[in-house]
Amino acid sequence: MVMDDDDTAAWAAVELQEQQHFESQPNSNRSKNVNATDINAMSFDQLVPSQSKYLTKEDVGEEGLVLTIKGFRMEVLKSDDGDEEKMTMHFQEDVKPMVLNRTNAQLVGVCTGSKTAGEAKGKQVVVFNDPTVSFGGKITGGLRIKKIAGAPRTAPAKQQQTDEDIPF
Repeated sequence: MVMDDDDTAAWAAVELQEQQHFESQPNSNRSKNVNATDINAMSFDQLVPSQSKYLTKEDVGEEGLVLTIKGFRMEVLKSDDGDEEKMTMHFQEDVKPMVLNRTNAQLVGVCTGSKTAGEAKGKQVVVFNDPTVSFGGKITGGLRIKKIAGAPRTAPAKQQQTDEDIPF
């Protein structure tokens, strides 16, 4: 359907009417509303924020969060395919629990040096959004776990060689 000048004018009139209605509302009723300029600057993830009770990539960002492992719990998650039991990792900090997939479960062990879930309790990891994670054949980004970055090791210095040390 192509919009003609009458449609465009009608749409503009509706927008003006909505803006006037919005501005006439008491501040308490419009505290959750955002003006059009702010909406246009929002990412699509911000337009419809996740209401998940579990940690999401948007919660941690690419920089990540340093989190202390409190423990693990099997939980029932609702999905389109029905109920499914998944392992979740809980943290001492005030963040939502993280649903573990096989890769992240293995990374917990690698990053903490733990062989069991019990050994991982109290250890710290970085949970971050890795933009290269793929799901269903598409790059979607997703949660990953890594060690807390320490100072990099210094490579040993090369010993000075003289021309006499080089065999010809």
